[in-house]
Amino acid sequence: MNRNRELFDENWLSTVFINLSVEETLKLDPSLLETIPAAAFARLTHRFETEERRKLLRSISEEKAVEVLAEMDAQFSAETLSAMREERAIRLLGDFDPDDAVDIIEELDESDRSRLVSGLEPEKAEEIRTLLAYDSKTAGGLMTTQVARVSKDEFADKAIQHLRRRREEFETIYYLYVVDDRDSLIGVVSMRELLLSSQQTHVSEIMQTQLFGVCRPDDDRELVARRLSEHNLLAVPVVEPETQRLLGIVTHDDVIDAVHEAATEDLQILVGAGGDEKIHDPLSQSVRKRIPWLLVNLITACAAAAIIYIFQEQIQQLTILAVFMPIVASLAGNTGSQTLAVSIRSIAMDEIRPGEILAICVRETLKGLMNGALVGIASAVLGLITTQDIRIAGVLFAAMVLSMSLSGFAGAFVPLTLRKINLDPAQSASIFLTAITDVAGFFIFLQLGAWALL
Repeated sequence: MNRNRELFDENWLSTVFINLSVEETLKLDPSLLETIPAAAFARLTHRFETEERRKLLRSISEEKAVEVLAEMDAQFSAETLSAMREERAIRLLGDFDPDDAVDIIEELDESDRSRLVSGLEPEKAEEIRTLLAYDSKTAGGLMTTQVARVSKDEFADKAIQHLRRRREEFETIYYLYVVDDRDSLIGVVSMRELLLSSQQTHVSEIMQTQLFGVCRPDDDRELVARRLSEHNLLAVPVVEPETQRLLGIVTHDDVIDAVHEAATEDLQILVGAGGDEKIHDPLSQSVRKRIPWLLVNLITACAAAAIIYIFQEQIQQLTILAVFMPIVASLAGNTGSQTLAVSIRSIAMDEIRPGEILAICVRETLKGLMNGALVGIASAVLGLITTQDIRIAGVLFAAMVLSMSLSGFAGAFVPLTLRKINLDPAQSASIFLTAITDVAGFFIFLQLGAWALL
């Protein structure tokens, strides 16, 4: 391996650097480590223990360490900061952008949080405490308070000079937000408009007073993402509802991170895993998060087993029923899962209104009915070829139609009901749906089989 390599390509990063041990990494030229992209460096550290991550970050500059910590999982960053000397941890924390610092501080123990925040400069500490007051899944929790503000009465050249003097204070400058004497948001001007305007142009002449995407601090992160996407913005302002006072902005990169995190959480919650669970979490922690829903799953599985127990005599007389049972249950389950996925996405995109719930359930039931008829015909043909018994073919057809219709209904009804009672629509919906489709599928098929064949 070329240890003096100065440029990294993706293959080298993914196949060589990412597989190095701590000892091998520490042997690399320090100047080489400085050139490694922070995101790749962060991915490397996720494989290591806290003490190893601390040693690794000591081998690079503090500026680079801040970049890497910002790219790491917030939990790992918090553990690493806690393991550092207090003086160094406070120094690094002080170099973070406020919103990135808050993400990490939220993962600290209460004692470490208080100790490290108190050690920061008073202004920075107050800024972080303000952001910590907001839920991390809201606009207030995502925003940065480092906002480029300008008065409407300023000349364009003066506004540009003002930005140059304070450029180190701002995380990003996509737009300049125009505020009045009370710091209330009254307009916005893009950097492009500002730079292309003549020097003596007043900001009021080029500012946009029709504001799009304005958020309140308690708006959900998914709503923030929709507004940023709908209006094709690079950042959205966050204002106090009553006074319209500008509190901060949420930038597109933070929204992307939030949407990715939300999607991951929903996927894990959907199957009963912890929303914030990571593959490298301690064994006890993962078990604690998963076991409650596994026990719920045990109960629902027992309900499906109870149906089979009730019909055990019929199954003993006609073992062919046992052969086709998994087919009916599997198709019903898949139908419900398809509907569930579409329903949860529509809920997340805010495409469903309260008055549409009944119509949606009916529509999904009809979809299940139509698909059930088509699949039922194929199943009936299969059953007839296999058993040479028209009655079994008829039972398969009827069972497919009924069970898939019910599954389509359940796939919409379960998440919509969870939302109706103010629960997360993705909250283990698949577990409840599987219980409904298994129990109903087994019962419908076995009951029809008993009526037709016995």
